[in-house]
Amino acid sequence: MTTAAIPLTAGIELPGPAVTQRAREAALAELTAAGWPTRRREQWRYTDLEPLAAGRFDLVPAPADSTAREAAARLLRELRLGDASQRLVLLDGRWAPELGVAAIAGLDVGTTESHWSEFEARFARAAAATHHPLAALNTAFMPPALWLRVPAGTKVAAPIHVVVVGSARAGLATQPRIVIDVQERAEVTVVQHFVDCAGAAAGWTNAVTQLALATGARLALYRFQAHDSQRTHTSLLTAELAAHAELTAGYFDLGGQLVRNDVAIALQGAAARTDLSGVFLPGAGQHIDNHTTIRHAAAETTSRESFRGIVGERGRGVFNGRVVVESGCQRIDAQQSNDNLLLGEHAEVDTKPELEIYANDVKCSHGSTVGELDHEQLFYLTTRGLSTQEARRLLTTAFAAVILERIGDDALRSQATELVTARLERLMEA
Repeated sequence: MTTAAIPLTAGIELPGPAVTQRAREAALAELTAAGWPTRRREQWRYTDLEPLAAGRFDLVPAPADSTAREAAARLLRELRLGDASQRLVLLDGRWAPELGVAAIAGLDVGTTESHWSEFEARFARAAAATHHPLAALNTAFMPPALWLRVPAGTKVAAPIHVVVVGSARAGLATQPRIVIDVQERAEVTVVQHFVDCAGAAAGWTNAVTQLALATGARLALYRFQAHDSQRTHTSLLTAELAAHAELTAGYFDLGGQLVRNDVAIALQGAAARTDLSGVFLPGAGQHIDNHTTIRHAAAETTSRESFRGIVGERGRGVFNGRVVVESGCQRIDAQQSNDNLLLGEHAEVDTKPELEIYANDVKCSHGSTVGELDHEQLFYLTTRGLSTQEARRLLTTAFAAVILERIGDDALRSQATELVTARLERLMEA
């Protein structure tokens, strides 16, 4: 099947074996019916993706050649990503076992194509195109993607690192898809890394990560986005939590030129809980947009959400956080905050926290702040012997540390602190 409804997809044959075509065609039809996201829609008013729709991107890139694989292998050797036996790698959106591992002891690791019937039934249409049109594009054009299942009762000690590598090939619109299915009472930590090889050209990563947490399951997911400055990054994270399941998710956006992150978490079982946090650090010429929705669809569910933006000169950040308490869902506890620090006269942030409550026995709060470094605090630190630059660095790092401290794993927290600190140094030098 081909389509000319959207210039980006015109004349492009859908990939994959015959068994996948029905879901791909349905996704493309949904995207065509929903239309491309434009700034005329409220949820996209701050992020202009129309140039992507008309762009000349390769939606179905050929598998990476030996040169691209060797460059990716060099990059992986340079990065410190924990135990190599726990590393899964995608190259240009396609699972590449030869660059990481093909199996992890005790876990079910494979591709969506090897689980296609279950993927189609549970995940392929979990994100409606009317709300998440780029997820439909991903479903239509994704290559064989990564499937990770943690069996019931399994407790994975070491974090699993999922590394999504972009090659230096120009003009690609890669569609990585990652499914993580955590079964009853299982526990695991997963760390996502979005990185690019040296010499990366302009391109687009359109990623979808889908999480399913069964009763009593626990998942900690930390995501580090450190794309090259020419890259566009769009992503969707969906999560469905059964009773007593717990999801901790941390987002750290350090790179990219145009970044749009969507998060949709559904607390579907009683006493489910989520802790969602993030730090975004756009500098000159960067635009980072976070849109989150946490839906309380069962009684006695709890959510904690905190995002912090540190925006450098001529950078722009966006936060739109929405918490929904559905009708009849009582004894809800939801807290949301977004605090932002502007480091330059021309730094910009747009923030919009939202609450929708259709029940009466709830404890919900939200709030946002936007400001500069406190001049009295700067003065105090300089009177104690610090230079102005040192004082600025200390206060800015402390502002980010509130989020970094939420990382439960000591080694991951140390790594995240190094990455964020290095990024802050560059923001304050600009």
